Amino acid sequence: MPNFGERLLAAAIFLALEVPLAVIAYRVTHRLRPFLVPAALIVAAVVVRDPAWGALLLLASLFTMFGQAIGARVRKTVAEERRQLAAQGPSPWLGQSRRSSLTLIAVGVVAMLAGIGGDTSGPTSDWIAILVYYSGSIMLGIGLFRRHTVLVLYLGRRRARWLEVIQVSTAFVAYGLATAGEFSPDPGRRMAFRLLSFIPFGLHFLFVWIPLMKAQERPVLAETPFA
Repeated sequence: MPNFGERLLAAAIFLALEVPLAVIAYRVTHRLRPFLVPAALIVAAVVVRDPAWGALLLLASLFTMFGQAIGARVRKTVAEERRQLAAQGPSPWLGQSRRSSLTLIAVGVVAMLAGIGGDTSGPTSDWIAILVYYSGSIMLGIGLFRRHTVLVLYLGRRRARWLEVIQVSTAFVAYGLATAGEFSPDPGRRMAFRLLSFIPFGLHFLFVWIPLMKAQERPVLAETPFA
């Protein structure tokens, strides 16, 4: 059974992951009420003695914050991009620079691999390696994520809905796999879980990015997404 210090360390790791998501959500909503549930889940994870329940509460907190950040960002970007389309018509990926996104993806993958390589021994994870790994995973996720309006503009409404499901579900699976490994004292098992987290990210790239890159060559009318 983990002691209070270990539970507090696990909560601090998840808090570090949730702070950037909270900043994203707050910049859009300017409200603190949505953060009460994730905060309460983190506190409950520290207080509860059962490690399984603590892990479940931490995961629930992370996923809740992730959902709020994504939902808030999607609502804002959809409204902004509709105004942009009405005023200027379509532009390549509506200002989403593929070069910047690819840079985030490349740096994220390298950071994740560096974090995995830096945590190869010991019954507990090295906190520096954890921060490097999860920072890289966040950069990779941000680089991979495509805006809803972009998906609709280049791939159509029906296909965009399915791709939205793929974007969210692959992120949940990837972070779930990575987090599951943190609760294993075996460094080999932790490494295996972290390496497995690359599979959902790869599926995201395969099913979302590649169709979008091919769609760049096709002319699209301005009124298509919002007819």
